Amino acid sequence: MNFIKAITVFALMSISVYGNAATIESPATIETPTTWTLDSANSRVNFISIKKGNIGESHDFTDLTGVIAGNKASVIIKPDSVESRVPIRNERMRELLFETGVYPTIEVSADVAGQLDDLKSGDSLLSTVAASVSMHGITNKLDLELRISKLSSDVLIVSSTQPVIIRAADYNMVDGIVKLSALVNNLAIAESVPVSFTLQFKLAK
Repeated sequence: MNFIKAITVFALMSISVYGNAATIESPATIETPTTWTLDSANSRVNFISIKKGNIGESHDFTDLTGVIAGNKASVIIKPDSVESRVPIRNERMRELLFETGVYPTIEVSADVAGQLDDLKSGDSLLSTVAASVSMHGITNKLDLELRISKLSSDVLIVSSTQPVIIRAADYNMVDGIVKLSALVNNLAIAESVPVSFTLQFKLAK
């Protein structure tokens, strides 16, 4: 009888031990943040300069990189890639306005928590996102009015619905505008420019 009791106790202990072991060994589920990378070939950042009070000229930046990872979005612009369709003007803006030898990047970052969670293919939404813009050694906070569209399961478009007004004084760039003006017979050049953008992101594989 004692032998039977011993076998029974051993069996119960084994069930308890293995049951606990099974609980301990069950792996926890860890979610990996979704990552989107900027498709620079299909993205554009554009600004309009105004001279003589009413003459607008369009400019682009052609070197863009960026990523959306989890709740954070970031885009890096190389101002050395500024394109005005006039080579000498490109050179002057690089050297005198953006001073790319000292400040080689313009960096934009934003918190996009909750913006993409429920977005399905074919859907779009309008949103105001607080962003940090770092340029010419200075960082400022700006609100971006955006349309976020999910074209497909692996393509996302983020575009401005209203131009972002960038003021030279906010980034210590007025002196650069004065220097540019002096090279063209003190032609009046506006110290604020509207910036628009369309950014295409692809789901990282």
